[in-house]
Amino acid sequence: MMSIHSRIEYIILQEKLSIAAFERQIGVGRNSLSTSLRKQSAISHEVITKIFEHFPRYSLDWILFGNKNPEDIEIEKLSAEIVSIIKQWRDLGAKNI
Repeated sequence: MMSIHSRIEYIILQEKLSIAAFERQIGVGRNSLSTSLRKQSAISHEVITKIFEHFPRYSLDWILFGNKNPEDIEIEKLSAEIVSIIKQWRDLGAKNI
């Protein structure tokens, strides 16, 4: 199972950013995250919250605990959107009858 540090490094790689660019994008101080990743030390809840706010496709559940893969979450979101669109389409069809 991946550590929280590995999951954050995975996000950085998936977003094709350097650690410095990632820190800038989420609005944390320079080297604040890179030091934690390098030393495998604690990552503040503020940093984790900012990661989720800027990259919501990665769930907090996955970032913190690794419970679901980001790809699974995307599939769930898309499935929910498809179901919603089908319901809207059916409702429109029922109104036109």
